[in-house]
Amino acid sequence: MMGIVSAALMGCGSSKQNILTGSGVIAGEATAAGKQVIVMRPTGNAQVRFVSHKQNGFGGAPSVDDTSIVLNVAAAFTLDTETMDVCGDHVVAGELIKGYDDVTATGHALIVNNKVKILPNSRLEESIGLAVDKKGYLFQQCLIVEDGKGRVERVPQAIRDRRAHIIYRAACTMSDGSLAIVQGAEKMYCDEFVDALVALGARQALYLDMGTWAWGWVRESGKPVRELAEHFSNTRYQSNWLQVIAK
Repeated sequence: MMGIVSAALMGCGSSKQNILTGSGVIAGEATAAGKQVIVMRPTGNAQVRFVSHKQNGFGGAPSVDDTSIVLNVAAAFTLDTETMDVCGDHVVAGELIKGYDDVTATGHALIVNNKVKILPNSRLEESIGLAVDKKGYLFQQCLIVEDGKGRVERVPQAIRDRRAHIIYRAACTMSDGSLAIVQGAEKMYCDEFVDALVALGARQALYLDMGTWAWGWVRESGKPVRELAEHFSNTRYQSNWLQVIAK
């Protein structure tokens, strides 16, 4: 999936690690709980943000031709291909946007002053108020690692019931407090992916929309864009994205 060279990927408890660097993002491959995963981390000079097509003044879906976007992945679930509604109330640059109710949204990512926290939805009201007040960002999803413990039962039953191996992706806050976007480098079962996140040192992890909404990319400095999943027919219906922007 990625061209990589051998090196150490700091902050990940894994037995095999390779790394590549780019403007605003560091990405590498690691082995955790016996599974291969890709770990993508924003660098200190990069901006992390959340974008929704429901926001006022939305300028259209992110484009791979926008070289300022060094990482772009789907974030919250999209309800369907007609309304393209976003899972849960969310905040974009301080703008509160109503989403559809989904009982699987057990956690949220809060981005304020370019610091990312992943929190349980028992703190959602407080976090929404802070995101609005500080012109920050927030989106809801399934909290699949909480306080370093895997919570695979929080992944929707329809996904857990799929017997075929699939690719998974999650936004994680690691033991050092940093953000990592982790994706399976190989197909695996849901519990295997959650076990890998815990083995990597994820303290909190939020599931990211996958399936036929899975397409995304990471941009290495001086190299072509690397796609992180197939460009499915439903890619055009992706409604919201987690991004890393080069500064």
